[in-house]
Amino acid sequence: MFLRNLLLLVTLGSALSPSLKAGRPHLATIDMAKAFESYHLTHEERNRVREARKALLRDPRPETLKLLEVELGDLRGKIQDPASEEKRRQQDYQRFLVKHHEYSTLKSEHERDHSAKLKILNESMVVVTRKLLNDIRIVVRKIAREEGFDHVFEIGGKTSSQLPSLLYIRDATDLTARVIEELNRTQGGKPVDSSPVP
Repeated sequence: MFLRNLLLLVTLGSALSPSLKAGRPHLATIDMAKAFESYHLTHEERNRVREARKALLRDPRPETLKLLEVELGDLRGKIQDPASEEKRRQQDYQRFLVKHHEYSTLKSEHERDHSAKLKILNESMVVVTRKLLNDIRIVVRKIAREEGFDHVFEIGGKTSSQLPSLLYIRDATDLTARVIEELNRTQGGKPVDSSPVP
């Protein structure tokens, strides 16, 4: 019985010894939002999206639609004018129908085209954002492996009550600045200011 208990203690001791030798876990933190904002490719993507939105606004169709609305209003007034001759009102009514058809066709075409382009733009933004966040995760994992961190906690996110997701951590190394430097160095870009872009 004594021998069995001694053997159990030796086995248990040898099983626990790695964790006892290891001591406390080696912890680090990362502010993902700050890293994302400071990544030069994030700024490139924002510029691309801004230019794409400007291109959508340069579409001449909304201006044409406004002119057609004015013309339709004028024709509507002529049709409803009791002082106008019946023949003249009939001609204006025919012109109104043609212009109204032109207006409706152009409006639906513009709305369909604008919605499709906006959808493509928004979907591409989601894809690129995921790719950029993945770039950050890869760099975090690389640094964590090289320097022996057991856990890396994200400190930039907020809970539904608008509190940081991590309120306290003792003896953790903040990797944010090193991750930003590595991201911008490995991607061949220059480090950018971490202040938010409007």
